[in-house]
Amino acid sequence: MRRFIFLLLACTITLVQCKQAEQKVTKEEAMKFAAGMEQAAIKRSSNLIAANIILPALTSRMAKEKEIKDLDEIEKGMAQGLKNSELDRNVYDILGKNGSFEKVKLYEKDGIQRIIFRAYGDDGLNYLDMELTKLNDKVGIADMLVYSSGENISKSLADLMKKMMDEPYDKNAEDATATFRIIKRLMAKGNYKEAKKEFDQLPYYVKSTRIADVLNIQISSNLGNEIYMKEIEKFEIKYAGEPNVQLTMIDLYFLRKDYDKALTAINVIDSVINKDSFLDYYRGLVWNVKGNSDKAIEYYKKVTESNPAFPGAYAELMAHYLERNDRQQAKMYFTKYKGLRDAKDNVINTYETVYPFLKE
Repeated sequence: MRRFIFLLLACTITLVQCKQAEQKVTKEEAMKFAAGMEQAAIKRSSNLIAANIILPALTSRMAKEKEIKDLDEIEKGMAQGLKNSELDRNVYDILGKNGSFEKVKLYEKDGIQRIIFRAYGDDGLNYLDMELTKLNDKVGIADMLVYSSGENISKSLADLMKKMMDEPYDKNAEDATATFRIIKRLMAKGNYKEAKKEFDQLPYYVKSTRIADVLNIQISSNLGNEIYMKEIEKFEIKYAGEPNVQLTMIDLYFLRKDYDKALTAINVIDSVINKDSFLDYYRGLVWNVKGNSDKAIEYYKKVTESNPAFPGAYAELMAHYLERNDRQQAKMYFTKYKGLRDAKDNVINTYETVYPFLKE
């Protein structure tokens, strides 16, 4: 069983068998939890997600996905597994310096409280749909649907673990674990070319998992459009029929310049979430590249109304009105942009240099 600890540590977290009954979370407790998560993200706390996972609850959901036994043997790896988890780092990589981690909605499904968070920043967009539970009076995460993979982490981990259990040679499993660690070190250093070489050496039973597919997409996205498109097209063949995966498909449709499909993908995501007005920003981007400036402006204005603290829409509106030589509108949106907490100084300085009237 030692090999299971190694690989799961290399990927995300390790597990512990469920021993106690879970308690229902109230709406008020869910609201408090959501507010705490948002504040932790603003502070870039190192304990954003990993520390809030209720591990026995996650394990019980894994057991429902796959027939996994003897989980007691990996219980000792639990604490260190969470400590080394890259769940939080992955979120902060998306946010960058000025990104946001915000609650989209709190809702109840099958008597269970759930929260959808939106992570947006320098490295793109992702949604996390968290199932909440309570154990020993602690409210936390029982499971989480990650939109970039289109799958609950319980299912992704159960699939990986089951395949490792079915692999007869410990040496192969330990080699795969070592390769995962090398890949992550190379990615952390920005050496994506070597990371891809290491990834391609992983055994098929590992590379065939969704965890590995998503990792491959992350690596390939830093290797140029040709390689990225090739790998994301493979991803499309396997998963594009799943509504939750449409978030990843948007990149592919942009690369192909298939903007109508990109709009469809955005609408599918919006439907699954059951509305996030922030997606109007992406609709605006699509209409812009389609050459319809009026439609793009329409959607950007909707974003300023629904998400008034988001600087991206103001910057786009300012650029559009500068292109139209509408100084009054351009200056109005530039002034609003400057007043936002997450406005970028380099953007302000560049525009004031090129268009001196903006600072008059």
